[in-house]
Amino acid sequence: MGMREDLKIPLTMLSISFLDKLPYKGSYNGKRFMFEKIDAGLKVYVWKDLYSFENTKPEDMTIKEFEYSKDGIEKGIDFVEGTEV
Repeated sequence: MGMREDLKIPLTMLSISFLDKLPYKGSYNGKRFMFEKIDAGLKVYVWKDLYSFENTKPEDMTIKEFEYSKDGIEKGIDFVEGTEV
């Protein structure tokens, strides 16, 4: 994967092999996000670009789960892009 033209999230790091080892955190358009492997799924968190994940309350985040696959990652990216915080 390379960079999608319409998105600033670098997809070279955001892959199944990366997520098998570590969560992927970043920021985009005034919001922060994290992609995390959970059991057999993918959990994506989005919150205002004010604090780190560890310093943000869960109720201040928008959280959604996806299938743990390349397609799930793409849907997670769409979720990050479309979520208003």
